[in-house]
Amino acid sequence: MTSLITPAPAGSQLLLRRFGDVGTPVLLLHGLGQTAQVFNPTPDTGLAPWLAAAGYSVHVADLPMAVEDVSQHRLITEDLPALFDQLTRAHPGERFFIISQGWGGVLAASALLRAPVWLDKVAGLVQIGVRRVCSQRSWRRRILLDLMWGRIAPWLGRRHGSLALRTLGLGQVDISRQLHEEVRIWQNGGKWRDPQDCFDYAAAVTDLNWPGSLYIAGRDDHCLGHPADIRQFARELGVHDAQLVVLQKGTGSSRSYGHLDLLTHPQAAVDHYPVILSWMARHAARNTEQNGYEEA
Repeated sequence: MTSLITPAPAGSQLLLRRFGDVGTPVLLLHGLGQTAQVFNPTPDTGLAPWLAAAGYSVHVADLPMAVEDVSQHRLITEDLPALFDQLTRAHPGERFFIISQGWGGVLAASALLRAPVWLDKVAGLVQIGVRRVCSQRSWRRRILLDLMWGRIAPWLGRRHGSLALRTLGLGQVDISRQLHEEVRIWQNGGKWRDPQDCFDYAAAVTDLNWPGSLYIAGRDDHCLGHPADIRQFARELGVHDAQLVVLQKGTGSSRSYGHLDLLTHPQAAVDHYPVILSWMARHAARNTEQNGYEEA
């Protein structure tokens, strides 16, 4: 593993961890309150080294969600395009895959909608536990999102201008209050529109040919990535080559997964990492065939 520093337009720096020097490039994006560690929980474990061993050049981003003044708007319009540019410079002429966890997938989709020039560079998207709106009305939603995420975490972190996710065991890092407020608007059913400049992401979908996407959900994820909400997010992105895999014990999976354990449980390398690998291989081959046809 090597660490790279990528300049961002806002004058900050983005940390990229790279696994594997050669192969088709893959960008891994974590969700809210997480870090790159979710893809590499302990040395030589996790999706990042697993994909590198399979022959991919894996770039794992650490998004600056804990920076006091960071906003969702900045992540979408500045930081993610800087990461896309880094990949195209490191792998000129090659398409790259984006694999996202949680809210990282919403940010990735939003960045591509705002700057569709990058869509030609994307070989496909793998969305792990990714949903925009949480439509669940269970007791888990009331405790986790409405109470802990919506009230207690902001109250505990008010002196520091951040959301106290670490204190409550809700994440590996805290996030900025502004990022929290912008996320809440979307996940609570708000229109898919930028709170800062009113860019309409939902409207932008209608004019685009969205990349093939693999959506992975855990049957025991009752709130943060409920299968019904993931399915709805796929529909928000319009008609495209979409496959949803719900991991449930007894249906090709050794266990019914929740949210984070989709990436952190040791059995993931047996249950669904091969599914991801097979899907990527098919889409990489399809992209190669398309390129050959276009050049001919």
